[in-house]
Amino acid sequence: MRIRSITLHLPWDDDYSIVAKFKQAAEELNPATVRVSISPPPPRAAERAVAKLRDMGINYISALHLYYSAEEVYKYVAEYGVFASFTDVGEYLKFLKTIYDKGEAHLSRYVSLLAGGLVFNSPYFPASITTRRGISLSLLYPNDIKTLSDIEEALKRGEQLGMYISSALGLEFLGVDGSLSPWGEESVAKAVERLFGIRLGTPGSHYAIWQLNKAIKSAEVKKVGFNEVMLPLAEDEELKRLVRAGALTLRDFVSYTAVCVPGLDMAPIRVKDWDALKRLLYDLVAIAEAKGRPIGVRIFPVDDEEYDVAGFGKTPALKI
Repeated sequence: MRIRSITLHLPWDDDYSIVAKFKQAAEELNPATVRVSISPPPPRAAERAVAKLRDMGINYISALHLYYSAEEVYKYVAEYGVFASFTDVGEYLKFLKTIYDKGEAHLSRYVSLLAGGLVFNSPYFPASITTRRGISLSLLYPNDIKTLSDIEEALKRGEQLGMYISSALGLEFLGVDGSLSPWGEESVAKAVERLFGIRLGTPGSHYAIWQLNKAIKSAEVKKVGFNEVMLPLAEDEELKRLVRAGALTLRDFVSYTAVCVPGLDMAPIRVKDWDALKRLLYDLVAIAEAKGRPIGVRIFPVDDEEYDVAGFGKTPALKI
């Protein structure tokens, strides 16, 4: 098990004096990423708040939610690489069209469509909004799971680390987001096959994902955020192999959204028909609302069969 991210949550108008101490303490635990999420600042204060955190050496910053148009989000994402979300399909589509026309599809990794409600104080960016001061934590643990009971053991170790760093900084520990998420060969798809003897894309896949979700939910630890299986295509090498082999299609990822938080995340999509993409996004909104839980969507609008996602390499594009 490794810490995927440690996140400091702050009000946007905090004095940020804790940030340097947090960064130093967090880095001692060797997480994959160190993050800061601020409550959504009013547009007049956004640039100042983001620039201040950048100057303090914070590379993962979540800030732009609720108040911002596609044009404003593009400006800050392009300049600062700040994470943002939309709750409106129309504004998200405007953003996607802007980066597609400018040849900047890579900026999609920073921006999500958040459908089916809001999620608060999760360390998973960009589909989470800060409302409380404190620390949250996420884990990288697909390779550690040999049985479903291993999930609680991993989350308890994460909780202990989160409580340790929170106590050292005099901050509230908000919780662990126990979501099972991949990173390269640390694959959720492989974990599903190892635990249930099925390959994603075959009958039983929805049931397997649901059983993992139930194991996460039942773990007796302090939790925050999503706490579901995540299937970000670009981040999971086995998912990429399954797509290339024709075993998984766009239809599958949309379908899995019914039982996991992002069924369609970090996914290049060949966009030839923007109206079809719009209808697809509304399908995902309908699934989230029927499911009664929020979901996050991130799409790279591309023309090619494969798209090179920074940090994760070539990723096959899904077709509508």
